[in-house]
Amino acid sequence: MTPILPAVHTKPTKLALLFSGSILALSMTGCGGGSDDSSSGNTGNGGTTPPVSSASFSETATWQVTNLAPDTATCYDFDAKAESSCAEDKWDIKFDNQARSVKLWSNSGDSGAGKGGVFGLIDWSDLSRYSNATQDPDTSRDITMHYNEDHSGGIFDAQPWFEYNLKDNHQLYPNNRVYLVTTDNSSAMTDSSVQQPIYAMQITNYYNNAGTSGYPTLRWIDTALPNKVQTQTIDASNNDNWVYFDLTTGQSSADKNSTWHIGFKRNSVILNGGDSAIGTNKGKVGGFLSKTPIGYYDDKGEPIVSKFITDGSAATLTDLTNTAVYDKPMSARSWVIDSKGSDLNPAYTGNFPNLDFGWYTYNGMTHQLNAKAVDSAQGALIRSAEGNSYARVRLDKINYPDSSTTTATSWEFKIDIQPAP
Repeated sequence: MTPILPAVHTKPTKLALLFSGSILALSMTGCGGGSDDSSSGNTGNGGTTPPVSSASFSETATWQVTNLAPDTATCYDFDAKAESSCAEDKWDIKFDNQARSVKLWSNSGDSGAGKGGVFGLIDWSDLSRYSNATQDPDTSRDITMHYNEDHSGGIFDAQPWFEYNLKDNHQLYPNNRVYLVTTDNSSAMTDSSVQQPIYAMQITNYYNNAGTSGYPTLRWIDTALPNKVQTQTIDASNNDNWVYFDLTTGQSSADKNSTWHIGFKRNSVILNGGDSAIGTNKGKVGGFLSKTPIGYYDDKGEPIVSKFITDGSAATLTDLTNTAVYDKPMSARSWVIDSKGSDLNPAYTGNFPNLDFGWYTYNGMTHQLNAKAVDSAQGALIRSAEGNSYARVRLDKINYPDSSTTTATSWEFKIDIQPAP
């Protein structure tokens, strides 16, 4: 089974950050906030330490997926420790065999009607330390707000606007990238007009003046008027509701039926196009990474920490306004359109023929997929469709009949289960 390879090399999507509560403000506005609690997300209780829970991973199961016919899905209910019909609401994990690629989904958000969610992917060396899916193993803080629903996303997932936890302080640091946003993703036009505006934007901050997270600062221009820079801080701190923003008027709304181009929920960003187009004003918005300011990443694509921890919003303003140096789409197909995604499906890393898809690796010479060894594996915490039980999941094996074949016979997942109280 050979995966369909993305058209461009991308870095893995970072864990979504669902911070809440107050964070001590630092002098630098670019990252804000003092230390939060754990690896990502919201304390759920204003930052206090909750009583130690008695819940734990007290049950185990092995899920062997043998239904590997193309364009089929197999679902599993970890409460029942059995496969479940994907047509019903009880499934918790879905294995989606998309012809030459495999996707995993939780029963949440765009993937299902359940109350599921995902915390991960996380290195197994860290994840194995969790004895409880609702508490950080070091601080015992509540991590239930860490879980992200499956959701649609596009350019801001493929080419993130931030780096996270660069100084082990659980903070978010913007990279001040410039993104082009077209109002018609079917058009190759890159010159803004009244009929088809094309905007350029940066996200320069994630914290308000009090140091509270969930307040992205958006800086943007209509590319036809590069000297007319507009700036707006948006209250996207609600964990459950999107805020929809109109780049033409500079107005935000909680109404999905409003006129909007870009949506925010915590650090998540969507565009009004593709699978994210909702409401009565569905758009054809698309995105394109036009410029990454110099000095933020080294030649291997790794973040340069000293650059990130300094507020670079003023220094990178010219990256936004100097439209002559933008990278631009070569054709309409270059616009990135939002599609359904899940934290269970990170972007690949590495270079052909050896690619890393988080759960597994791909060997371009043998065209086989391989589960990672335990010492290099990644896994995830998954909340059940009912929302009251959890599983810790790791891919253990991908079985082939022999070394010369390219079609697997089964996939095996190891599952530790935290039953409902």
